[in-house]
Amino acid sequence: MQNFLKVAENVNVTPLLLALQRQPDLFGRHGARQYAPGTPHSGMTDVWVRYNDCRPFEAGERPWSEFNDAHESVWYPEADAIPEVRPVVFDLMAKVQGERLGGVLITKLPPRTAIEPHIDGGWHASYYDKYYVALKCEKGAVFGFPDGEIHARAGDVYWFRNDVEHWVVNGSEDERLAMIVCIRHSRGAAWSA
Repeated sequence: MQNFLKVAENVNVTPLLLALQRQPDLFGRHGARQYAPGTPHSGMTDVWVRYNDCRPFEAGERPWSEFNDAHESVWYPEADAIPEVRPVVFDLMAKVQGERLGGVLITKLPPRTAIEPHIDGGWHASYYDKYYVALKCEKGAVFGFPDGEIHARAGDVYWFRNDVEHWVVNGSEDERLAMIVCIRHSRGAAWSA
């Protein structure tokens, strides 16, 4: 089975890019992926748009060790700051006939940096299919897998497997921006069938 598949192109991501440009302080508010010990994501920052509700964990009502357990994802305040994210997400949900929306993250990888090879783990990673929406992706930015590489252009959307080793190398002279959208289908994850 192939580890990635292009499912759309020419998606209008310009309004979302402009919204992010106007609000650079949205990146890095939640540093769990960036600062976790041994994380392959240490070279990047992200915007958490939707995921597990962090308020009970921040209030000490639940231990952080349970944060990635089974949950119903909620919209974070960042979603209100960049409402331009919703049309892209919900158009994708309709296109792939998704039934449940999980996490939505926007990642920023500086020029000449990388996200090291890794396999995503945990409940969320195995429950949802993952979609990569290229927001800003210059020549030299590559999303790699054992069976090939994605050389995306802004507005391209790919389904990808996160249960196999994958990595990102931004060999360009500009930042790479991507949105990861997690969607559950009636038959479960495409790669687990």
